[in-house]
Amino acid sequence: MTSAYNQPTQADLRAVLGPARCLLLDFDGPVCRLFAGHGADRVAAAMREWLARRGIPITDPDLVRGRDPHRLLRAAKAAAVRPELARELEELAAEEEEVAALSAQPTPGADEFIRTVAESGRQLAITTNNAPGAVRAYLKQNDLDGYFGEYVFGRNPDDPDRMKPDPECLVRAIAGFGVHPRDCLMIGDSVADASAAEAARVVFLGYARSLDRVARLRSGHPHPVVVGMAPLTAAARDLEPLKA
Repeated sequence: MTSAYNQPTQADLRAVLGPARCLLLDFDGPVCRLFAGHGADRVAAAMREWLARRGIPITDPDLVRGRDPHRLLRAAKAAAVRPELARELEELAAEEEEVAALSAQPTPGADEFIRTVAESGRQLAITTNNAPGAVRAYLKQNDLDGYFGEYVFGRNPDDPDRMKPDPECLVRAIAGFGVHPRDCLMIGDSVADASAAEAARVVFLGYARSLDRVARLRSGHPHPVVVGMAPLTAAARDLEPLKA
């Protein structure tokens, strides 16, 4: 499928970016590789050890060996873990993500794209399944926090089932901006991002860091996918500034 892929043209990207007054960015992918230095497998292992010490069984083979901390949060809820323990597990996951944020690898060109979009008068938000504290730690460390301010919409600590593909964090962002969904564009790197955008009635643009990731992102979704941040930044430079 990647052989048939055609990168969107600059005109295509301007047509997608131009109408948006607000950009909703996924975090782990379009902004950075969160677990580049502190691996997701280490976080999942710490969470499994925590569950085991409390005698909470996680028997699904994928979860026993899995690398995805978010799946473990969902599994704990499915196992009817007591609310106070579920909250402690969430706190552990959030703390581990904040540690990961300090060694996260910036997505090449993401900082320039963010600054270019902001200079055009468009508003920016993060809409992510990650903990808000981890996002804010990364943004502050990389001098990007001023471009987002309070508009960081992360995982609901009380309900892991509201993570994407549920649109809950997008809905909160839209309400926070006080705009219509049609005024927003989401950029994400997963099928869950695309599904959440569809559910929130937000235009979606897929981001892939390499060609081998395009086919999975396009699977079942008609949205355009751009490879790399450079084409997005080039298109953003040509945007007409929004009037206040």
